[in-house]
Amino acid sequence: VLHGSSGVPDDHLREAVTAGMTKINISTHLNATFTRAVRDALAADPALVDPRKYLGAARTATAREVERLVRL
Repeated sequence: VLHGSSGVPDDHLREAVTAGMTKINISTHLNATFTRAVRDALAADPALVDPRKYLGAARTATAREVERLVRL
């Protein structure tokens, strides 16, 4: 298990998997991705108050990052 992989470059994550690592924790990285998307959505439209809109953007960004990491 690789604990605390946030900030670890992609090529190092690939090397870890190649070396036999079978579990890589990515929660903090995904939390940052989610939060960044919420902040971006709110900054783009300060009048935005519907959480379905800014949380939807955050879910989409997080799903894309999960897909990217799985393919990595």
